Amino acid sequence: MKTQPWRFFILGALAAVRMGAQPEQPLRVTVNLVQVDATVTDAKGNPVPDLQPGDFRVLLDGKPQQLKSSDYVHLRDLPPTDENSRSAAAAPRVEISKPAMPAGSLKREQVRRTIVLFIGDLLTSSESIPRIQSGLKKFVQEQVQPGDLVAIVRSSAGLGALQDFTPDKQMLLAAIDQVRWSSNVIGITNASAYTPIVTGTATVARDLDQAGTIAAIQRATLATTNSLLRIVRGMADLPGRKSVILVSDALRLTLPDELDPSGQRAIGSGAFIAPIYQSMRRVVDESVRAGVVLYAIDTRGITSLRALASDHLDPIQRGGGGGRANVNYGSGDSVSGNWVSDQTQARRDEHSDNQEGALFVSSQTGGFMIFESNRIDDALAHIMGDQRGYYVLAFQPPAEAIQTDRIGQPAYHKLKIEVTRPGVKVRSSAGFFGVADEERRPAASLELQLTKSLDSPFKASGVNMDVETSYLSIKNEYFLRATLYIDGNDVAFTGPAIHRTGLVHVILRTFNAAGGTLAGGIDQMRRIDLNEEGYQRALKYGLIYSTLLPLRKPGPYQVRAAVRDEATGKIGTAGDFVVIPNPKEKGVRLSGIVFQHALGTDGHVVPAAGPNLYSSGQSAPFAVQIVAAGNSLRPDGLAMRLHLFRDGVEAWKSAPIPVASGVKESPKTTMFLAKGSITIPKGMEPGKYLMRVDLCDQAQPDTVTAWQWAKLTVK
Repeated sequence: MKTQPWRFFILGALAAVRMGAQPEQPLRVTVNLVQVDATVTDAKGNPVPDLQPGDFRVLLDGKPQQLKSSDYVHLRDLPPTDENSRSAAAAPRVEISKPAMPAGSLKREQVRRTIVLFIGDLLTSSESIPRIQSGLKKFVQEQVQPGDLVAIVRSSAGLGALQDFTPDKQMLLAAIDQVRWSSNVIGITNASAYTPIVTGTATVARDLDQAGTIAAIQRATLATTNSLLRIVRGMADLPGRKSVILVSDALRLTLPDELDPSGQRAIGSGAFIAPIYQSMRRVVDESVRAGVVLYAIDTRGITSLRALASDHLDPIQRGGGGGRANVNYGSGDSVSGNWVSDQTQARRDEHSDNQEGALFVSSQTGGFMIFESNRIDDALAHIMGDQRGYYVLAFQPPAEAIQTDRIGQPAYHKLKIEVTRPGVKVRSSAGFFGVADEERRPAASLELQLTKSLDSPFKASGVNMDVETSYLSIKNEYFLRATLYIDGNDVAFTGPAIHRTGLVHVILRTFNAAGGTLAGGIDQMRRIDLNEEGYQRALKYGLIYSTLLPLRKPGPYQVRAAVRDEATGKIGTAGDFVVIPNPKEKGVRLSGIVFQHALGTDGHVVPAAGPNLYSSGQSAPFAVQIVAAGNSLRPDGLAMRLHLFRDGVEAWKSAPIPVASGVKESPKTTMFLAKGSITIPKGMEPGKYLMRVDLCDQAQPDTVTAWQWAKLTVK
């Protein structure tokens, strides 16, 4: 097997020490302190938690640094990674008529791990996609734990928005369903993980089209690294042990035409200073700054790299000896040599070339790469096991470490961390750019602050608020009903008692499962005019903003809302998730639940008519739409049963309640509104609850046809 000299240069660089990440802050570089972290493991890959400062040796640009401190961070209660101790049972399939319990909101201080599953679908073959989907789903169902903030991001989507992060497994599974083969998205059309070996005129055509193929590889690779760069930058302010796991068939470090056959730089190619390599360096630098560890999984699986089913080998051999032959290409031409051997060697080179980019970015940021993985879920479990503990090291840098070079640019400084204890391995970053953190973070404008708060996966609580969504189905049209609850005490009102006024900025956006923003969102300044009675209701019951958003088709959607009080600049944010089922699926289902206290004037901020917080003995009237596709359904004989859940545990359930309905609206699809009311049981502890409405038969109340969820707060 031929080994090109340039590979030794890259693999030697990749063997350098690597850097991990901190739970609450990225790598910090200030005038007085540099904080980095390092993962130390024994020969079996287990964390080594008992090292002292004297066990470490830190080299900055080859010069020893005095270590100020070394603290071990132990992420407790992480899921076990041993195959025998992990639960083998997959999560049960969620029926669309019986949606899963919504995940509770996650506070910043509750986050243990922030994980991005980054699917490089622009560089992944169609034959790898089913294996990737299956592995991701198993990982989400079995290994995503409370305290995990996870995002599914595809390179073809070109997104790096933080609204993709969620602890909700239902949302994550919906996002995984969007992972598909990106045929012709950017010019790469191979359905196979390896370039097929083809004899005949097709080979000549492939060679003639090499320039187009190289251009397509460059476009796809740069699009992938640009999307990765946005994700990493967006993670800088997120908490927890931060990691991005690149799941892809390929990620190159150089293009095929950047090296000549001897492994030296091709004339005019600019090898190792070309756009792809430079984009990789930017990803590494931003990852180090953001405290993000990059891992990689090669999804091509184990292969012999010999002839595959996708290859077409039909050479006509003429004479020769010693295993060498003249191969006829089918056009009257022939070429001398062991043609098949040369082609399979080219495949081995392609196999290695397609790993170098992912190997480079993972090793330079403190992670590692898993090669030829047939089991994506096992590879992910191995990566999660690497995050059980790490060291945070601090040292005072020399003054020149944060000075610019002779042309005014930040200088790159090599960092190496060694451990004197024998038998252990250490991974940390290969270096950083000497720019103090305070110089990199200019103050954001008010509008940017509002947008950033909207995109954040955490609630901003300057204005106490919440958002609830439900869907309505009218014939073949779908509408998303969004209701914002705003604490009237957090809005500054001015003016006399007979005419008080306030001003709020309301933003409401809807995202599909692919992360795309839907048209028709809300971005409005809303003036609130209140008389004394309305003002008192606003203080007592809060403010309501409701709107209907048309949707083109059913599916999973996420809604995020932000409100800023213009007088004080305080910001509040909230989000919700809703799944609109496919009307072609037969069966009975319930649309969203609408409480009476949520009724307002669409498009306006108005005082609530009644409380949205209920005490023991109080009743909360509501309505829910019942839809029965493919069969007739009469309300006679139907019943509802109500449940209250807190922290995932059922706290109370009612007896069956006969359904009181409205009018049938469609001859083919039975569709009507059912009215109900829940009376808060005595002795119910204050707090946030989830109410589930079950639809059942009066004669068989334990046989549930469909159900739906809603939020309810007890005071």
